[in-house]
Amino acid sequence: MEQAIHGDPAGMTRRRRRLSRSSLFVVLAGAILATTAYTATAFAASSASELPPSWHVHDGQLSLGSQHKGIGFFPAILGISPAAYVGDPARCPDATDKAFLPSSGSSQAALLRAGICMTSTAVIHLRTVPVGTAGPEGWSSLTTASEPGWVTYYRVTSN
Repeated sequence: MEQAIHGDPAGMTRRRRRLSRSSLFVVLAGAILATTAYTATAFAASSASELPPSWHVHDGQLSLGSQHKGIGFFPAILGISPAAYVGDPARCPDATDKAFLPSSGSSQAALLRAGICMTSTAVIHLRTVPVGTAGPEGWSSLTTASEPGWVTYYRVTSN
């Protein structure tokens, strides 16, 4: 009769274990979901966060801060669509050494741009000079409407 009044202690223990396991599963699933959401968000905005402070990324996400720049001519140089390019945008060191460029301090600059940028698979060597100036031997060239009077010479090598 005592068993009828107090119930089945062994059955209660089994129910508590099942409840405890299902609660643990729900908590674990919630933690995995939260971690996945955080990781996806961090991955989506990670391109600049992975850079040293003196670098920038040409990912076209200007609203994300000063380390984010327009995509510019990089898709054309790499021969891919802008949509494909933004999946692996060029990362470049800032021109902290502009004082060492030949045009430093002159009003008639002989060199607008010189340096490198990198994607995960390519190193893009750049040199922008006045139209009519010869570029480095074996480099390709392009001009853009946003930089009239200048020609950009580039060479792409494997990273």
